[in-house]
Amino acid sequence: MTGLRSRFDPEVSFAIERVARRAWPAEEVEEVEGWWLRRTEGVDRRRSNSLLPPVDSGRAVRTVELALATAEELGFDGVVQVSPAEVHLRLDEALEDRGMTFGGRTFVLAGAIACGRRVEGVRLGALDGAWVEAWEAVGGGDGARATAELVLSQLDGRARFAMVDTPDGAPVAVGIGMVDEGWLGVFSLTVASAARRQGIATKVMDALEHWGAEAGARGVYLQVEAENEAALTLYARRRLHVAHSYHYRSV
Repeated sequence: MTGLRSRFDPEVSFAIERVARRAWPAEEVEEVEGWWLRRTEGVDRRRSNSLLPPVDSGRAVRTVELALATAEELGFDGVVQVSPAEVHLRLDEALEDRGMTFGGRTFVLAGAIACGRRVEGVRLGALDGAWVEAWEAVGGGDGARATAELVLSQLDGRARFAMVDTPDGAPVAVGIGMVDEGWLGVFSLTVASAARRQGIATKVMDALEHWGAEAGARGVYLQVEAENEAALTLYARRRLHVAHSYHYRSV
C-alpha cells in the first residue's frame, strides 16, 4: 500500500473519530442508543448523511435494528458508516447479512505534526466567498457551496481555510484545517488537475501543520479514499500511517 504502515490503536482511533465528527458536523443529528444519525439536506456526502455506530461493538450489533428503524421513521438515509472498521467486524457482518451494499472504503491516516516552519505562498483565513469560489474552481464539485453553507459554516473560528493562487490570481489549491483535542484534522485538500505534481499539496499541508502546531495540535489526521494512490504515496512520504479504516453499508 504505497509504503504506508498500519498501526491500529482503538483508543487513538476513537479519539480521531470523535474529533472528526465535530470537524464535519451534520446539520441535523439524532442520538439513538449511542448511534449518531446524521442528515444534511442539500449536501450529497455520505459522511453528512449516515449513521455512525457507538464505540462498543457489542452494543452496536444489539441496537443496529433500532437505529435503522429510527432512521427510516425520521426520513434519514439508510447508510451506515462502519468506523472504525477494525472494531466493528460483527456489525459489518450483520449489515452484510441484511443485504446492505459495501462502498466508499477509506483510510484514516495519522501521525505527528511534521512541519514547524512558516510557509510562503499559502493564504490561511476564515471561510468566505472567495475561498468557496476557489474550492469550486479547483474541483470541489457542484455541492461545494451547499457544503460550505450547511457544514463548514458551523466551524466558526475553529478552522482555517487554505488557498494557493497563481501569480495572476487564479486559484490552484485549497484545504481545510481544524484543531480539536490536540489533533489537526485536514479536509478537502484539493489541487487543480493542471497544477498537480508540483509540490503544491505539500505546501498546503505544511502551512496547515504550522498553524495547527501554533494552535496546540500535536498530531494530524486525514481521510483518503483507498483508490487514491497518488494521495496515499504523498502521505507515506510524510511518515503518516493508517490509524484505521472505514466504509459504508447502504440499503
